[in-house]
Amino acid sequence: MNRWTTSSRMETVRMPPVGVIMRRVREIRESGGKVFSMAQAVPWYGPPGQAVEAMLRRLDSLELHTYSPDPGLESARMALAADFSSRRGIRLDHGTELHLTCGASQAFLGALLSVADPGDRIVALEPWYFDHVFAVGFGSMELVSVPMIETDSWNLPVEDLETVLKNGARALILVNPGNPTGAVLSREELEWLVDATEAAGCWLILDETYERFNFEGSRWHPWEQSHREHVVTLGSFSKSLGISGWRLGYLFACERVMRQAVKVQDSVTICAPVPAQLIMEESMGIEGWVEERAAGVEARMRLCRKALEGSRGLEWREAGGAFFTLAACPGRDSMEAAVELLDRYGIAGIPGAAFGPAGEGHVRLSFGCLDDRELDEAMQVLASVRL
Repeated sequence: MNRWTTSSRMETVRMPPVGVIMRRVREIRESGGKVFSMAQAVPWYGPPGQAVEAMLRRLDSLELHTYSPDPGLESARMALAADFSSRRGIRLDHGTELHLTCGASQAFLGALLSVADPGDRIVALEPWYFDHVFAVGFGSMELVSVPMIETDSWNLPVEDLETVLKNGARALILVNPGNPTGAVLSREELEWLVDATEAAGCWLILDETYERFNFEGSRWHPWEQSHREHVVTLGSFSKSLGISGWRLGYLFACERVMRQAVKVQDSVTICAPVPAQLIMEESMGIEGWVEERAAGVEARMRLCRKALEGSRGLEWREAGGAFFTLAACPGRDSMEAAVELLDRYGIAGIPGAAFGPAGEGHVRLSFGCLDDRELDEAMQVLASVRL
């Protein structure tokens, strides 16, 4: 046996084909071809200019170039807590219940490691977001994958979840609005999940990265009424503020969870990037900016729906939020379909198999990343697709 074997835990993690698709995108562009990238969820806009200018004015400040406290700058946490309170009716203690993180992925890892141990059963709704599944593998936990019910959209599998919860689960992961599906839940569904997980003694980890892009579902959060201690919430500013490169997210939960999560934060990143914290803090005071971008994403969603209705071999799956539809390509291997879509039509999407077996036979298309200059042409091309 080779003495220098790598971790069997990490060997089980399989990287998604995002890198393969994006390499092909670069090759086509370098050879002079045109590509409409609907693969990664990168907004067409950057952060508010006013917020960037405020950050730049502090370039000569030592504060900008040194660590912040592990949970984040107090002023930034106060600004975010005030936004949660005024906009969402969520009241929390910025000192003990809220951390700023290095993106939502680090927030999720901190949440997961704070509530679950190796060998614990972690439930994920499938198609799932692959980075969550990676983290379950990192923690040597058992993934229990529960497929959603596919019709012309993706629906909550209540009966299957009831069975899984009765058989014992440590945590259930909910992404709402969904990635990769764009599905959003009703208030009744959300309340059922909160009550069912609580009754089963199961943590509910709520990823609300696309919370600002919820167009047709409920915006209700259980902490509006009371601090349901088993609900752990995380999110990101990558899309809402257009700062994916700055890596800023958040995590909030009851104090006993946050006491553990800060240990993960200190070990993995120490603190979130300070310039990003300052951009976020300044942005909280700019009224209507995010809402305007969200309206642009919703308009793109409707254009994408209309375009796919004119295509053949790709079928729209209803999305009520986020940046995505997980379009069906019945009878097709998702990788083959994604490659054909890219090579023949110049449209880059992600093979649905990257999101679990239920994603096979689908391609994830991100409509939230097309800028105004290419939007109309991209939709015309999408409508012309014949797979």
